[in-house]
Amino acid sequence: MRATRSLFLCGVLAAGLTTGAAGAQEHQWTLAYMSMPGTHYNDLVETLPQRIEAATDGAIKVTANSSLVAGNRLLESVRDGLVEMSMPLTGYYTATDPILVVPFLPGVSESYDALMALNAGEYGAMVRDMYETKYNAIDVMETAFCRQVLFSTVPITTIEEWNGRKLRVNNRGTGLIAGQLGASAISLSAAEIVPALEQGVIEGVVTDTCWAMGAGLNSVIGHASEWTLGTVAPSPVLINKDALDELPAELRATVIAAFDDLAAEFETRWRERNDDVKKKWQEAGVSYHIVTEAENARLLDERVTAPAIEAWRADMERVGQDADAVLATVPGSGE
Repeated sequence: MRATRSLFLCGVLAAGLTTGAAGAQEHQWTLAYMSMPGTHYNDLVETLPQRIEAATDGAIKVTANSSLVAGNRLLESVRDGLVEMSMPLTGYYTATDPILVVPFLPGVSESYDALMALNAGEYGAMVRDMYETKYNAIDVMETAFCRQVLFSTVPITTIEEWNGRKLRVNNRGTGLIAGQLGASAISLSAAEIVPALEQGVIEGVVTDTCWAMGAGLNSVIGHASEWTLGTVAPSPVLINKDALDELPAELRATVIAAFDDLAAEFETRWRERNDDVKKKWQEAGVSYHIVTEAENARLLDERVTAPAIEAWRADMERVGQDADAVLATVPGSGE
């Protein structure tokens, strides 16, 4: 992603960068996001406005708003110019934009480095092109949600223990795998998760560990399991292309450089927050299980993954995209 930023920055400079102040005109931008207190995602929301204002000497003022746009309309809001910026939850779009399923497939994005490598390669370029052509948006920064873990009221540490469970998942890819293991994937909003666990509507949820800790999941679940189920989920920051193009070249370059700095800082923050997750949950009274390599190998067995991949291929075909071409760009896909 940083290499891509640098190329974009060079293009901006070549297009007419001038010396001197960034410009006298003040630009008022709105950032649409979904409020998730306690998360790495929310940390960025709280930091971003002041950093962009400081970097541009007040030329761009960003107001973050979590009530203007529904969480499943964040891409459309930036496309339609309702807001200048948004931070979409890509998992919510994995049914309508199945190319976004890839990081959620087992074994693809199991570390921060793996996700960033995916973003920096051909797959990332395809996704950025999709954002620009379909949603009129430029991806100016990539970070990640905290580690995705399976939290449950009963132990789910073997393949067999998935069978018959009612689980809330946040993306199409995990839902497909859960279905192959005999679990029922149930759609619920974040606000419904805790009461649903209390009432037995669901028995588990695959979600961000930081959100889970902040939401007090330890009060309603007793178990957590780390599976290779797309452990590190992407979290992009998008700017409406027209809003970005309206800026003077120098100011555009300043904005892009500011997001590069934020990406570097939030990589460090992510690593700090996700260090020794097991210990943090054990201290909260939860039995935390890191699934063995042998058990994860069973999850990654073709008998489990192949039917899920075929269902994803059908999703891709439905929207006119080439699943094989996409898989060929994914490290270790075997395609």
